[in-house]
Amino acid sequence: MTLPPAATTQAPADPVEAALRGAAGFFDTASRGDPAAAALAVAQLEFLAVEIPAGRSRREMGTLTAPALQAARHDVRAALNIPDAVPPQRVIDAMALLAAGGTPPDMDAAGLRSRLAALPRIPQANAATRMALRDWEFGPPQELLEEARLRWPR
Repeated sequence: MTLPPAATTQAPADPVEAALRGAAGFFDTASRGDPAAAALAVAQLEFLAVEIPAGRSRREMGTLTAPALQAARHDVRAALNIPDAVPPQRVIDAMALLAAGGTPPDMDAAGLRSRLAALPRIPQANAATRMALRDWEFGPPQELLEEARLRWPR
């Protein structure tokens, strides 16, 4: 999977970190009325829903993070009327093109832009991207518990 440069501005050296920070920031606030920002966040979520389960992150993630991201991707696709069968890279490329003001081939760009502008708050996307960002910054919860046991034995 590849992310376009516009989707990696928050951490250009690491696309996973950039996608985590961008998607978590967007889905936490769900800035309605900004189809370009929504398109980039959708592209970032698509990227994360593939890269994290494939283990292509330089940090360990909790066992629930990958399934949560995949469920979030499903919910976001449902809100945008994007079938689950569409390959993730195609969605990423289409969203990047829409964010830049372009028109993806073989898609109803006007309808998709309208749905992106009116994208509702999607709790699963907010929870999953926040969970992934927490894992990225602090490690998976089970590691935190082990560390606490080592520091404060009973």
